[in-house]
Formats: sequence, C-alpha cells, structure tokens
Amino acid sequence: MKKAILALSLILLLVQFSCSPNRLANFELYMTDAPAHGLEHVYVTIDEIYLRSEDRQTWTDNVLTEPKTIDLLVLRAREEKLAALELPEGTYSGIKLVISRVEIVTVERTFTITMEPPITIVIPCHFTIIKDDTVKVTLDFDAERSCIWDGARYNFSPFIIVKNIVHH
Repeated sequence: MKKAILALSLILLLVQFSCSPNRLANFELYMTDAPAHGLEHVYVTIDEIYLRSEDRQTWTDNVLTEPKTIDLLVLRAREEKLAALELPEGTYSGIKLVISRVEIVTVERTFTITMEPPITIVIPCHFTIIKDDTVKVTLDFDAERSCIWDGARYNFSPFIIVKNIVHH
C-alpha cells in the first residue's frame, strides 16, 4: 500500500511540473563550435547579449547577469547554455553579442586580445515566441574561421551562424 501511494505521489508531482504553465523560460540560447586545427583553447568573453523584438523594433535589456567566458574548443559536438529567460510573445529578428576579450592558446603561447571598445556582432535570426512553447536557438561560433593568423600574431573576427532553431 505504501509503495502504491508513493508511486502515485511521484506520478502526480511529475505531471504537475511537466505541465505547469509557470515554466522558467520560453527562450533558451545555446552555443556550439566545430573543431579548430592548431589551437588548444579559444576563450571568448561575452559581456552582453540582446534580442531584437521585430514587433516593437527594440532590443531587450541585456540577458546576461554577468559576463560569460567560454572555451569554444570544448564545445565540439556539444552545446552550452548561454541564457534561459521568459520573453514576451512576438517575433524576434536578431541576436546581438558584445565581446570584450579573447584568449587564443596554441601549443607555443597564448595570445590575448582585448577589444577596446568591445566588438558588437548582430546575428540575423527569426523566431516567434508563442504561448506554451519554448524556442531553443543554437549559435555555431566557428573558432577556426574567427581566429586569423597573420604570420606574427592572431587577429580575431567573429564568425557566428545560427545552427538551428527548435520549438518544443
């Protein structure tokens, strides 16, 4: 009897939380990367992330609570969540990233690039937030194409595309 009551309680909890309209986010932003040959690490510091509301022709407030440093090369074949938030319903048409620092690590040495002022990248990306739906956007930050060797040092020119947009 105790096992049946425990099992029923567990089922009710699962149903309550899986169907709850009070979910934590209806938008999730992830990042991934492809392999980069000759590089050990590429640490990118993202200070701010904004989303453009096509309906209101405005940018959201910064969705990061603090700058986030990511090693792009550990994102090979996996995704890292950058943000999860509740957005107003409507259509969105872009993601803006503000990058302030990059460290490119090779076997021989580390190259630190501080952007003054920080680099702002706007990525066109159309998705619609609707009731009872979550949108997952995955950005592919191509470290190999972003880190450019000029014979003496590395330069950094971010190459980012939208890998996929999934509604669930």
